[in-house]
Amino acid sequence: VYKLSTAAVFHTDADPNDNMNHSTEGEWPPFRKVGCFDPYSDDPRLGIQKIHLCKYSGYLTVAGTAGQIMVLELNDEAAEQTVEAQVVDLLQGQEGFRWKGHTQLDVREDPVQFPPGFQPFTLVQCQPPAVVTALILHSDWKLVAFGTSHGFGLFDYQQKKNVLVKCTLNPSDQLAMEGPLSRVKSIKKSLRQSFRRIRRSRVSLRKHHLQEANARLEAELAEMELAPVQRKIEARSSDDSFTGLVRVLYFADTFLTDSSHNTPSLWAGTNGGCVFAYILHLPTMEHRGEELITAQPAKEIQLMHRAPVVGVVVLDGHGTPLPEPLEVAHDLARSPDMHGSHHLLVVSEEQFKVFTLPKVSAKTKLKLTAIDGSRVRKVGVAWFGSNRTEDYGESGLLVLTNQGDVHAISVPHIKMQVQHPCIRREDVSGIASCVFTKHGQGFYLISPSEFERFSLSTRCLVEPRCLVEVPILKDNSNQRRPQLDGPSSSSARRVMEHALLNDESEYEEQRSCLS
Repeated sequence: VYKLSTAAVFHTDADPNDNMNHSTEGEWPPFRKVGCFDPYSDDPRLGIQKIHLCKYSGYLTVAGTAGQIMVLELNDEAAEQTVEAQVVDLLQGQEGFRWKGHTQLDVREDPVQFPPGFQPFTLVQCQPPAVVTALILHSDWKLVAFGTSHGFGLFDYQQKKNVLVKCTLNPSDQLAMEGPLSRVKSIKKSLRQSFRRIRRSRVSLRKHHLQEANARLEAELAEMELAPVQRKIEARSSDDSFTGLVRVLYFADTFLTDSSHNTPSLWAGTNGGCVFAYILHLPTMEHRGEELITAQPAKEIQLMHRAPVVGVVVLDGHGTPLPEPLEVAHDLARSPDMHGSHHLLVVSEEQFKVFTLPKVSAKTKLKLTAIDGSRVRKVGVAWFGSNRTEDYGESGLLVLTNQGDVHAISVPHIKMQVQHPCIRREDVSGIASCVFTKHGQGFYLISPSEFERFSLSTRCLVEPRCLVEVPILKDNSNQRRPQLDGPSSSSARRVMEHALLNDESEYEEQRSCLS
């Protein structure tokens, strides 16, 4: 069991080391402060919101409540070092903004002693210091991307320099801006509405009836165009709160400029149904420490229904999701097909939509909300292996809805495969805490101290399967106690040995599947 604390990097209000060696001269007895106990002294700004770990390279990135992103490296020995901080302004000089939230954490300027384990070596501080809502690490490119309710950024932790800053804040989003409300804008809006009411009152009665008839006709035509099994989903307004909040960040090596040259890219999805794509120009390995990484805007997709984007996945020529960084180098995944055409899968709360690359034209979609009225809360990519053949398997999506149902969806055709009720719809914390694995399993909290495990894969099971054969004994009223010696005892011993051998084989099979 490993425990990691990030409080040593910052100055906090209740630091037990501030007055550790201070003692007032002349006092008797010479009291010396050796600790601090206060149940209300925890600084909420130290709260951890996002974690991304690369188990192949030993890099870990941690994001907190006050807009701090920390990059750590695994080390076997203790070290004393200073953590350098880089400030990133996500607003990019936007006027009329005044942050009313908490202040940022102050980083210690003197060296800090870190025990063996994950040790921080660089830190990124977002301005304004809002909660980090998205985080991703690419250990092969030495890049970390982060997002808040104001925008997203890209940081090169090898050279410790900022690469990209994009502000996604909507000027009409007063909740995200936390700024003063504009009274001039409200007065203009009320005057405009008053003139519109006067103009509408002067419209003749005949024109009013004609408009009503046209409206009824359009409504009937719209109902006729809808499929009988689908609900009509109204598009969300662009003035909704937190439309610029970044929900998803994704790295991919795919085709964005043309169909013959693949380039590294960064994808970002917002709460207002917008997807941004940037081309990343990486230097060669020989000049990686000298030349700078540059980012160039390539694509921008705006979903018509403006539902929040909860997932972005790029599919290769075989329709398989791209592997994670360093998986192919460690022979844990197949190399992606870079000869065929790639596709982009955008998952929102209401539907799944596939686009072709590099043209970004819509190919197919699946409307989940229009079919059963549910919304996507969690999504993950999984590999479903066959329980009969070791070499066969299919890629798919694991989806958890707000109703607590778990769906398995095939890619790239986006077809619903199975649906199972998993979590109660009233269990909001359980749905919010659910995570998926790469092998079709999932975990969620059933209480603050307990979690439950489930699986949609036929190969990776969550419960042991065994068979215990019990001999059928004849009822003999004259014989109260069974004989310890004889044929009955030998047959019972054989049954027990058979059951133990079966349990051992089943245990080895389960352990090989889980490993």
